[in-house]
Amino acid sequence: MTNVQPAVLDKNWLEPEELYLKRGGDCEIDRPLFQGDVFVNSPLPLLPKKPPAAGKVEVDFAESIVMIIPHPCQCYYGDKLRPFITVAPVRQVLDYDNFGEDRTGSKDKFALPDLVMQKSEDHKSFVADFGRIVSVPQGYLQPQSRIACLSHMGLGLLAKRFIQFQSRVPSELAQVMAFTQDQWHESFLMQAWVRRHRTLKGFTTWVRTKKVIDGIAQGVPVIPYDYLTSAIDELIHAINEA
Repeated sequence: MTNVQPAVLDKNWLEPEELYLKRGGDCEIDRPLFQGDVFVNSPLPLLPKKPPAAGKVEVDFAESIVMIIPHPCQCYYGDKLRPFITVAPVRQVLDYDNFGEDRTGSKDKFALPDLVMQKSEDHKSFVADFGRIVSVPQGYLQPQSRIACLSHMGLGLLAKRFIQFQSRVPSELAQVMAFTQDQWHESFLMQAWVRRHRTLKGFTTWVRTKKVIDGIAQGVPVIPYDYLTSAIDELIHAINEA
């Protein structure tokens, strides 16, 4: 029997060319906020080590680098971002030796090699710290402060490592990528909608309502959401021509 190789080989590590969709100044301002996006200048609370007394307590904040952690469905409610988004603090590291030779170690961290800092072409290595995730108001994450967007494969690796961090349940890259493929394509459709209408308002109704899209089924009404993976180009064209 011939061994059939999966479309995506299982990996524990991705080089920057595979990990990122965009970095630095290449990040597009109209792309919707998405799982795996990295931001600079996001305020994070510096919580005291000892429990504070009840009542009002002053809390210091520091401008930080953060990465969005949840699945896209936990970031959006219809056309709107949820009030709070869960992020992981990101910090610079010298190397990734503690990930081990097979890159399965340090399960509480996600590697962001050669991250390009805003307004700089310096390539530096960072990790997102799963052990310190926190939910912040969505207004803390500004598109103009985004310095990286993960690729679809990068999202798969993020999910794979986060599953291992939370439960130690093994998973394969192709498997977890399959669970976000519709949302991955939807992100480009959302971006096309924003470019056309300057807002996401109305997008959810459009993508969930039957309509005639000749590039998919001439004269026959279809629900756009059902064709996110199979006909994304036709859907983007329909938005642009509306």
